[in-house]
Amino acid sequence: MSVTRREFFAGAAACGLAGGVLGWATSAARAAEPLIRATPHADRLGWQVGFSTYTFRGLTLFESLDRIAQVGLRYAEVWSGHPFSPEHRSARPDPSLSPALRQALKDKAAECGVNLMGCYASLGNPDEAKACFDFAADMGFEIIVSEPPERMFDTIEELTEEYHIDLGLHNHPEPSRYWHPETGLKAFEGRSERMGFCCDTGHWVRSGLEPVEMLERIGTRAKTFHLKDLDDFGVRGARDVIWGQGEGRIAEILIEVKRQGLKPYFGIEWERTSDSEPAIHAQSVAFLEQVAEQL
Repeated sequence: MSVTRREFFAGAAACGLAGGVLGWATSAARAAEPLIRATPHADRLGWQVGFSTYTFRGLTLFESLDRIAQVGLRYAEVWSGHPFSPEHRSARPDPSLSPALRQALKDKAAECGVNLMGCYASLGNPDEAKACFDFAADMGFEIIVSEPPERMFDTIEELTEEYHIDLGLHNHPEPSRYWHPETGLKAFEGRSERMGFCCDTGHWVRSGLEPVEMLERIGTRAKTFHLKDLDDFGVRGARDVIWGQGEGRIAEILIEVKRQGLKPYFGIEWERTSDSEPAIHAQSVAFLEQVAEQL
């Protein structure tokens, strides 16, 4: 099923939804409350909605969690290169993190009401991969997002089964070998279902790949999303925009996810610009909720 933005917004306007989105932001800002109090329609579909903390890379990880709480979302994928906190800027949320700072991160996430569901990290060799899975298990992560060399897939598959933590194979544009999902699909043939994809829809769009067609190929191996809307299609330097306002096929992606019965994690990730303004991102969540309500 293909839905144009014009067709979708016509339906949304008929439901009187657009005004409610702006109302949330205005009233919540006055009351210093979360901009989004809940995502009931996404919840009904079994979808988790959160952030890649890379979106807030101009801030520390602790400050990023504060921003996520201000938006009102409950999930985050941690970027392993993130400066840790204003007091510990040299620390990173990776296997080198001390036990005390690991506990501090858990406490901060709990304080903000944010579930740290996974991380983006390097799995370049067996020792690095083992350490990363140890760290992920300690932190309660469900998935590790990475672009490991194919020679590592046997080791990673064993670790996913040992730790019950999934791999989300990420796709940067060329020259990344994983820019097109066919490479990963071939490598995953006969492997554990824990070996799947983190679908970066923005990089598909930058590469001129239609996201719905890619999802049709990937199917149930789609684990998580870096869901992005961009201001142009097939342009490497395209810039991030609010979901539903660009050429990223956001409504069509959500419709396809529902058609396949997938229950993934959707992460907001702004890459070309680092915008930490919560109200901007609340509008993206509101668009997803508008689409989800009609599915």
